[in-house]
Amino acid sequence: MKKTLNNICALCLMASCALPLAALPASALADSMSSYSGQANDAQAKREAKERANYLSDANEHSLVYLGQARQFREQGRYELARQRYLQALSICADDQTLGIIKRELNGVELLLRTMR
Repeated sequence: MKKTLNNICALCLMASCALPLAALPASALADSMSSYSGQANDAQAKREAKERANYLSDANEHSLVYLGQARQFREQGRYELARQRYLQALSICADDQTLGIIKRELNGVELLLRTMR
């Protein structure tokens, strides 16, 4: 009986030592898989950043076109059309500096329209 208890204790000690070692290869495998997928994520992130930059460039071009049209309408006294173009420029604007200019000019046109009514 004493011998079986010693065997059980020895088995328990070996099992307790072996359990942490059994977990090591799994974490190493998971690490290698995550580094592999990290390369794919980096390429995808670069591609998405490039697409975002292209979108912002196109959006800024359209915003500046709308801003130019709004200024022309304002000079002609067509304030409702100018307001619409300012709103279109504002909705697609991608640059903070241009955004501030559009908001300021839009507020001026809206104030003018309110005083005319």
